[in-house]
Amino acid sequence: MEVGFTKPKIVLVGVGKFGGNHLRVLKELEMEGLCTLYGVVDIGGAALEKVRKSHDVETSTDLNYFLSHDVDAIDIVTPTDTHFAICNKCLEAGKNVFVEKPLTTSYVQAKQLVQVAEEQRKILMVGHIFRYNSAVGKIKEFMKKGKLGKIYYMFGHFMGLKDPRLDVGAVFNYTVHHIDIYNYLLDKLPEEVTCCVGYFLQRKDFEDVAFLALRYPPNIMGIVEGSWLPPGRYRDLTVVGSRKSVTSDLLNQTLELHNAYIEAQQGQLKAVDEGPTKIDVRFQEPLKLELLDFIKCIKTGRKPLADGRTALSVIKTAEKAIESAQLGRSVRIVENE
Repeated sequence: MEVGFTKPKIVLVGVGKFGGNHLRVLKELEMEGLCTLYGVVDIGGAALEKVRKSHDVETSTDLNYFLSHDVDAIDIVTPTDTHFAICNKCLEAGKNVFVEKPLTTSYVQAKQLVQVAEEQRKILMVGHIFRYNSAVGKIKEFMKKGKLGKIYYMFGHFMGLKDPRLDVGAVFNYTVHHIDIYNYLLDKLPEEVTCCVGYFLQRKDFEDVAFLALRYPPNIMGIVEGSWLPPGRYRDLTVVGSRKSVTSDLLNQTLELHNAYIEAQQGQLKAVDEGPTKIDVRFQEPLKLELLDFIKCIKTGRKPLADGRTALSVIKTAEKAIESAQLGRSVRIVENE
């Protein structure tokens, strides 16, 4: 039963590179009669001038201007180090909030935002976009049906040459994607993390490459490499099971199911590989699915697929990963610590 608004009024904050994608998708959803893009906020006057010329929407450099209006939600696509202050202000003003990942780089701050959202009874949704990737959804379906057998481990890469971020390192920028994918696929949280990082660009506050090994109960491993140093563009995922395995190019949403496994034959372990099968996956734009889910949650009051508490678990794990790298050893993850 719908408890919200027929067409939620949404204000977009931030129209940088990825904010431009949000602008495009919100306009598409508006054209489909699903929401109203009520306004756009950015600190750059030139960016707003461009928006005014290409879209019929009100703009401002001051978020407070729109918070005083009768708007339903704020879509935040700004640098990570601004997330806490902007999210807190919007939630305190009684607005539903979508914010790009990571929610914050502090578990304490992230927990505070979750508590404010719950007190205000507002949606706090975080842009863990791979929950809306069709290939990831198909893999989750295979796992729920037991098609892969017992899950042994998962590994993936999120990396590629690009200008380094100025607000976060590789752990919070890149590896958080796979941390959340693994949490989502397994429906559980890791209990231990081992992390190794590199500071090749000599920036003491931000690592350029990170390798994480996560251990999930009862004994499943999740491995991820994240970096902006290597050439190419890697967004991949492999899930290894006792009966079958899957490999996926997440960027193109392609999937192969491998009938490959190790079995005991006459007292010896033998590799069996009957070859891969390509799985048909319907490509859909994850960002559009994500924002559509946000709109539906505003209208119905239901919890989004990537809510604040989901993000909180990712922040906790990322914090412990950095602690592991600093200590040079594995670190236990206690959720309510």
